[in-house]
Amino acid sequence: MFRVITTYRTGGPYPVIEKGPWHPDRQNAETWADRLRTLGYVVRIESQFNAVSEDNSALADALASMA
Repeated sequence: MFRVITTYRTGGPYPVIEKGPWHPDRQNAETWADRLRTLGYVVRIESQFNAVSEDNSALADALASMA
């Protein structure tokens, strides 16, 4: 099971982190992550058992740690 975690800002001091629904396979989660990336969101994919690193997850983690 995999899900997409989206990070964005709304003008406030803290980033908004939204966790999407669980998908049965990684390919389905990758499809949604790609769609969100084209819209300008910072996303990463998380596995049900452990976090899976994505190419922009370092930025997302840095933004989340600022909260």
